Amino acid sequence: MVTKEYKLTIIKIIKFTIVFLIVDFVLGIISNQLFYSQETGKYARSTHAVEKTNAEIIVFGSSHAHRHYVPKIFEKELGKTCYNAGAEGQQLLYHTALQEMILKRVKPKLIVLNIDENFLYTSKQAYDRLSDLHPYYAGHSKELSAILGLKSRFIDFKLFFKSYQMNSTIVHALRYYVSPQLDYHGYRPLYGKINPNKVNSHTKEEVKEYVELIDDNFVEVVEKFIDNARNNGCELVFVTSPTFNKVNHDKNKSFIRIKEIIATKKVPFIDFFNSSDFNGKSELFHDFSHLNNDGAELFTKQLTKKIMDMNLINYNKKMIE
Repeated sequence: MVTKEYKLTIIKIIKFTIVFLIVDFVLGIISNQLFYSQETGKYARSTHAVEKTNAEIIVFGSSHAHRHYVPKIFEKELGKTCYNAGAEGQQLLYHTALQEMILKRVKPKLIVLNIDENFLYTSKQAYDRLSDLHPYYAGHSKELSAILGLKSRFIDFKLFFKSYQMNSTIVHALRYYVSPQLDYHGYRPLYGKINPNKVNSHTKEEVKEYVELIDDNFVEVVEKFIDNARNNGCELVFVTSPTFNKVNHDKNKSFIRIKEIIATKKVPFIDFFNSSDFNGKSELFHDFSHLNNDGAELFTKQLTKKIMDMNLINYNKKMIE
């Protein structure tokens, strides 16, 4: 009797597993179709960067990259196609994984990484936001497994299930079907200016998404980002974006370590943090952290000039048709 009940239990488990896998497979197909049909939004931009762009210049970084680097200016000033692969809120783990997926298909002439001063500080959000990469796991498991594995030792098992790969994307995809989010080769401009009357009353209160301890994983991936570029024959430059307020990072352990890596690896570095052309210029900033479109265009023009002066790329100064 016990043996019969045992067998019935095993049969039920097998049936449940089969039904579960079938449902997972069907939902995976539907979700995958919906995901890759997106035309706007953050996933559409990352998919374009991974699967489609052949740009000669690719920009990586957080919102400061996404909002500050204007591809049309690169194209006009340098005569090279450009795509802005910046992603709001994402840090070095994400950018290095994205870079590896892109480099598997295309080798840009120049890679630009916008560096935030706190990139090496421990951040739970940096790990949590790696879920944005889950939909690409099926086609890029080799590139993603190690980095995604930093968040969970069981990530390969979890991502075996198609519904898990896509479970964070459906609402986002539907949202931008209803309300498209336009961009210009990955760049999304900000408009509006800081109210000059509020400048003096502004107190710089940063919402910290990090703990001021160096994360060794972040150190490893920034070095890997550098090695990936060089091993694939790409020129590389690190850049910091302009700030509204003057900053002093002399005691910032993260930025100090980044500059040590830059010096050791001999990476070209262009620092706009305390540029007098931008500090205190409310007409160039959308908020106290981000340039508006006028500021972004001025910044990109000045950056391309420095890139030319440093001979980082063979440029052909003409308008790209």
